Amino acid sequence: MIEISYPVRVPPPLSPRTASYVAALIREGDDFDYSKWFQEVRRKERDAKQVLVVDASDRRGFKEPNRSNTPECRDIWPTSGPVRIAGTASLPIAIRRSRHHKARDETPEARLSRRLEKIREAWNDFQSRRARDAVYGYLAHVLAIVEHYKVRRKTSKLLRHASEFADLRFDQNADPFTAIIRCTSDDSVDNKMISKWARALRYVARSKKPETGLKTFMKKAGGINGCAELYARHFGRGRRDYTH
Repeated sequence: MIEISYPVRVPPPLSPRTASYVAALIREGDDFDYSKWFQEVRRKERDAKQVLVVDASDRRGFKEPNRSNTPECRDIWPTSGPVRIAGTASLPIAIRRSRHHKARDETPEARLSRRLEKIREAWNDFQSRRARDAVYGYLAHVLAIVEHYKVRRKTSKLLRHASEFADLRFDQNADPFTAIIRCTSDDSVDNKMISKWARALRYVARSKKPETGLKTFMKKAGGINGCAELYARHFGRGRRDYTH
């Protein structure tokens, strides 16, 4: 009897982007930030100008492999159906699950605490650098979280949790920009400065187009002082624009 040995199926290699994702996931574990990783990958791809679009349904430029009627070739190449292109292999189940494991198990309160902690880190970075423009990075974080919860009509929840985060008294009528700055900064900034920053951010929230960066917009409007002055002039110093 003649024994026929069949080749072992070898899974196709991962694409460069998928391999980078797996490596980052293993390296960073629970600290893995998908958005940050994806932005970095896109930046590298743009810099290298190596964007490749593959249409699996239109196999132009793909050389059809030589099919044979031998058992070995029948095992390797299917006689019908689309050809599987290397790099499209799905991730192992354990890795796919771990990608969303943290977000799925995390409560809304835990996510909010994590966002506030990132703003606190931005404040510490601003304090350590002491560069004149470093404050814009911190203010951008404050604007983002207030806008995020305003759209969802959960500003009151944001204020309550921020007060607990900073161990301060909760005031449901507080201006959200003022409250977030007070809860994520320290005693080195006085109430007058906090009020000016909050007015400037209220002007930015009402006037800035989404595609314009906060720093660019505020610089053109005269900086923090200019934005605060414009808000007081056009909208009133004590006006509130956010629904709780």
